[in-house]
Amino acid sequence: MKPPARRSDGPSASTPRQAAAYLREQHHMALCFIENGVASRDWRAASHATPEALLNSFVAVVPEYAWTAVGSRCVLHPRQDIWRASLSGKAFQGPRLQTARAYVEFLRGTAAEMADLAPPLLKGDPAAALYTATVSIRENCSALQGLVDLLGPDPSMVFTVERQDADRRVLFFERVDAGEKHHERE
Repeated sequence: MKPPARRSDGPSASTPRQAAAYLREQHHMALCFIENGVASRDWRAASHATPEALLNSFVAVVPEYAWTAVGSRCVLHPRQDIWRASLSGKAFQGPRLQTARAYVEFLRGTAAEMADLAPPLLKGDPAAALYTATVSIRENCSALQGLVDLLGPDPSMVFTVERQDADRRVLFFERVDAGEKHHERE
């Protein structure tokens, strides 16, 4: 009798953005992602690994990144102290898009490392809950906690900060369908 065949490794990714997309789509993770533009690296996902093990294997190959659990969400982010540091400031509350714009302006004024962060753009229906749901950000939290607070209680909501060019990163909100192998950006 032959032993069971060993499961092969999953596909490889060469950029952090590709790795985040793979984890969202193939492992159905509601993963938040902040891009910092590091050089490509070859990372191969183990198809049988847990989400945490996959994130650990990714940051072992791409040491410029870390991942942090914020409440029930995971965030893959640049390994810079500013993302986890407590920031002094005020609390924010209101519709998601307005609150996000105000919070990004606060971050830009608070930390030089975030000066290239642009407020979220409206893409899709401005009346969609993606933009109008009431959210709040607590006072004196980390940038990661504030960004996660913008998602509210919906477990399918994630944020992405993507590099648009050498001088600008933009915040987007997305809804990830954990039951399907795709996500949509509204």
